Amino acid sequence: MNKELFEKVIDNYESLKYGLLDAQTFNEAHYGFPEVYYKIMETDEQRVNAFKKAFELNNNFKDAVVCEIGVGTMPLTKLYMPHVKKAYLIENNPDLIPFIKKEVAKHPWAAKVEVIFADALTVELPEKVDHVIGELMSIYCANEFQVQIFQHMRNYLKPKGKLFPNRIVNFARLCEAEIDEDIHHYPVMFTRHQPMFLSQQFLVNEIELLKEKKQGVKLSFSVPVLFTGKVNALYLESYVEVTEGANFTGTDSLMPPTVLKTTNTLDVKAGDLIHIDFSFDYGSSLDKISCFLS
Repeated sequence: MNKELFEKVIDNYESLKYGLLDAQTFNEAHYGFPEVYYKIMETDEQRVNAFKKAFELNNNFKDAVVCEIGVGTMPLTKLYMPHVKKAYLIENNPDLIPFIKKEVAKHPWAAKVEVIFADALTVELPEKVDHVIGELMSIYCANEFQVQIFQHMRNYLKPKGKLFPNRIVNFARLCEAEIDEDIHHYPVMFTRHQPMFLSQQFLVNEIELLKEKKQGVKLSFSVPVLFTGKVNALYLESYVEVTEGANFTGTDSLMPPTVLKTTNTLDVKAGDLIHIDFSFDYGSSLDKISCFLS
């Protein structure tokens, strides 16, 4: 272990609190995310291996026609390309065009690839495909258009076609958090940045991407409180089923546990039953989630 590096991290815990928030914030100038975010994602073994396992579990990838949405720097593409018959690669970030063209040309499967630089919400494919792959995911699908894109791409699936990922299960906990006044949410990088939990984890909703028809979430439910305190935030988690048997529970590269301010604050006592009115549109913004406590 690099002792100096470890000590440097400890010395900078507080200044790193919103580091992931900066790295995962859409950058208009870059037409996507900062370059460091792609590096974070490429090196995330849990995330990449979940998709690798999903591809391996589905033997019908052999000789399949697939479409991947938001290929980025292509860490997932390289896992399945040697096995498929044809692949349509969709990317909407013009800054990545030179990289993708150069990277595809390096491989013997280049002739099987058709790269389409377009918006996945409106793109048209020349044929039906066996599988659609797309990890345009954010916690709760709140920042990214994962749900809407898959709703559009389902039109191009063959009758027995599959989506990767297949299902997202969203959880939350009531908590008391220290968040700067001008910050509405932040992804957790270190356990030191976790809030103080006041309830157990509870299920918010499930998104079956092959069947989801809604454009957002509107829920009302009640949650018991374990500890006395002041609820001013939710601790959000999204668990992802890439395919049955291959799961991903969120890391700092994709869908990390996230602290979100509630619409109002509420003093609570252990044993209280707190009612939550929760609503937002998929792909709008985490900052636009309404979570009213009573």
